[in-house]
Amino acid sequence: MSERYNIQLASKISGVGVHTIRAWEKRYQAVTPARNDKGRREYSQKEIERLSLLSELCTLGHSIGQIANTETLELKKLLKKLGKQTADVESNELRNLKKPLVDIDMSLSSLLMALATDKLDIISHEIGKLKLLLSPREFALDIISPLLNEVGNKVVRGELSISQEHALSAILKFHIGHLLFKHYAQKSTKALTFIIASPEDDYHEFGIMQAALLCAHYNLNFFYLGPNMPLQSLLDTYQSVEANRIILGATKGVADSNEEFLNDYIARLMKGLNSEDKLLFGGTANFDYERFSGQKKFRSFINMKAFDNYLKDL
Repeated sequence: MSERYNIQLASKISGVGVHTIRAWEKRYQAVTPARNDKGRREYSQKEIERLSLLSELCTLGHSIGQIANTETLELKKLLKKLGKQTADVESNELRNLKKPLVDIDMSLSSLLMALATDKLDIISHEIGKLKLLLSPREFALDIISPLLNEVGNKVVRGELSISQEHALSAILKFHIGHLLFKHYAQKSTKALTFIIASPEDDYHEFGIMQAALLCAHYNLNFFYLGPNMPLQSLLDTYQSVEANRIILGATKGVADSNEEFLNDYIARLMKGLNSEDKLLFGGTANFDYERFSGQKKFRSFINMKAFDNYLKDL
């Protein structure tokens, strides 16, 4: 199967704006991209080449309404008549394909600089752009994880304040929530259903939010319940939605103050699972690993990339 690209990538490669691509498709049927199982457009390399040719001809004076339904070969001939070599258009496409869509290091640097100067509007704009240009997986692993780690380090060193960290957290939660909400509108054909939460009295949320973004990336069915989930409420939800996997993220705080609480929470949660279902555990909290590691219903992950590899193989 040939490689396909979402509309943002198709726009980046072809040089045609996202809104223009949609307009050309709707009004003129200039391209007819396939749709994935979420209903999102996916463009082939031939369709991206066609967009590039149409764009070039429009720049040279042609009306899109006159050429939108012209065969690709004829578009190339038109360009040649106008003294433009199609190889020039194709080489531009290849150059664009080789360019990364987002400069991750520059984006992280810009976000940190904006946070240091309390430019919250710039932070929200940049994050909003990143969530559109990157996949949910890239957004979680390449932006959220390193950004939060670096901000945490800067707070410890006194280079950023707690209030700045909280402001960033609020902006991130808004944008992540928007991505997760969009996923709920899509239907998945995958058999497994996940529920995602943290234990009672654990209010740290970004680990489980990143886990939810990875589930969204792999088009899995999931219900995001959030932090501070009482055990019985978690089990009730598990039964009512007929879930197969519970993702539990626990951080330092709960376990540090009372490790037995977390061990008991895990044990009782596993007792409530059906024989073929599993508890997927991650986070920085201390718990009795030896007690649970050999059990069929339990699996733990040392970091988010390990969890990503697990989902990838499902």
